[in-house]
Amino acid sequence: MAEITAKMVGDLRKSTGSPMMDCKKALSESDGDFEKAVNILREKGMAKAAKRLSNETNEGKIFCKISDDNTVVSMLKLTCETEPVRNTEEFNSFGDKMSSIAYSGDFGEFESSSVIDELTGIRAKLGENITIVEYTRMKADFASFYIHMNYKIGVIIGLSIEDKSAVSHPAIQDLAKNLTLQIASLAPKALSSDGLDPEYVNEELDIIRKQLKEDPKNSGKPENIIEKIVEGRKAKIFAESCLLDQEYVKEKMTVRELISKVEQEVGSDVKIDNFVRYQIGG
Repeated sequence: MAEITAKMVGDLRKSTGSPMMDCKKALSESDGDFEKAVNILREKGMAKAAKRLSNETNEGKIFCKISDDNTVVSMLKLTCETEPVRNTEEFNSFGDKMSSIAYSGDFGEFESSSVIDELTGIRAKLGENITIVEYTRMKADFASFYIHMNYKIGVIIGLSIEDKSAVSHPAIQDLAKNLTLQIASLAPKALSSDGLDPEYVNEELDIIRKQLKEDPKNSGKPENIIEKIVEGRKAKIFAESCLLDQEYVKEKMTVRELISKVEQEVGSDVKIDNFVRYQIGG
């Protein structure tokens, strides 16, 4: 049996990130063979990580990348189980690498054996369920992103500007930035009422309908009157759920009115092509 020295244990721990006692046991099992010990730790780590795949991942980070000319932007949501792991160099390095894949637009790479092996390896090394939850990429005349300071809320947006010479106008940059803050704060579900899921609208109206019927003030009111009140509440749903209808968080106007104001300033039509909001946890 080979002598297992403190240096051997320390080197293995540094190389694999595994606990000291696990490193010592692996070296004993491998009779001091470093590579065999690495494989032992890797196999044990993967087995442990596989057991954790059903664990909830309410921690993690949002990663964004944007081109120098602000025409291409990407976002990726990477989750883990605990805050200490999300702050490790290994987690962040892996997140940056996956973010670069999202930015490239080669989404098929996420299903490649190299990425799957790397994901399995980092799960084993950090001992947590780490998951690439979702990712997206956007091209636009002007794109922007915002990540909240806790890295748990991220937003990307793409604007279309009819007069391309207005793209560089400071008001366009400010608009994009302010819209990402708006979306991060109020979490709209769609750009306008046309984009809202009808099922969501119906569910919200059903809640309002039940509340009205349970209110003693409405006892005895005919069904058709209740339905008229319910129908009248649609505007409130749109004002809360549709970005263009939301009240702008910085001034007393709607987002639609804010965009019109910027259009007058830059002398061009400005439209929101798309926006995406990711959130980790509640």
